[in-house]
Amino acid sequence: MKILVISSFIALCYFPATLVQASDRPAHFSGKAISDVQQASKVLLEKNTELANLLAGELNPTSVTAIHQLTYTLENALALIPNANEQIKAALEEVHLGSEYMDYERVKKNGVTYLQLAKSLTE
Repeated sequence: MKILVISSFIALCYFPATLVQASDRPAHFSGKAISDVQQASKVLLEKNTELANLLAGELNPTSVTAIHQLTYTLENALALIPNANEQIKAALEEVHLGSEYMDYERVKKNGVTYLQLAKSLTE
């Protein structure tokens, strides 16, 4: 019986903590729909420029939320670009994850890496 009470207490302490963590995550977006490789290349160029401009400024909750939203569209574009390798996609995913947690350093570091790697796709 004592084990049941202790287990119940631990579960009750853990459950509200998971609710808080889930509610702290930003809303998810679908990104811009992209229909073909030509459109993906155009969107990639535009959104990479937008990302570079955001990274050049001071990161704050507003700019990081904008970056978070951008990552969805960039992921959609990369999915259609034949030369987009796993390294580029992984760097963008790190930007995305950093933006979910408002980790400015992670966003900045991986954003710069992503943009460097993605240059080969738009040149």
